[in-house]
Amino acid sequence: MSAQTSVRSALIAQLRGDPALTDILGGERVFDGAPRGTRPPFVDLANIETRLLAADPSEGERHQIDVLMISSKSNRGQAADALAAIRAALADIAVHLAGHHLVVVSNPVMRTDRLRNGRGWRGRLRVTLLTEPGA
Repeated sequence: MSAQTSVRSALIAQLRGDPALTDILGGERVFDGAPRGTRPPFVDLANIETRLLAADPSEGERHQIDVLMISSKSNRGQAADALAAIRAALADIAVHLAGHHLVVVSNPVMRTDRLRNGRGWRGRLRVTLLTEPGA
């Protein structure tokens, strides 16, 4: 399994199993590509960019990940709370990582913006993970 696939699967498993996030979302509403027409609130993996740390993949990889939270609330509270829960859940992502070792989780950057239609909020958490192949 590629490192990116392993990281993506681990992140989805960790977020779907997080009780604090599930409570904020009102159920298991974490997607890797939200189905068209999904109503808020939900969390969706957005961009995942993977780069080699050196010319040889055995030296490890750097994964920059954007996790989105979409809320229909009139204020940004739900989006901010969901991002905080996602940030906390990242501490245990290594448990789900298959075939690779987690070396570093960067300090996540969180941002909330009003949706273009003015009917809710989009939260974005950007985090970088460094992995190396497992034994």
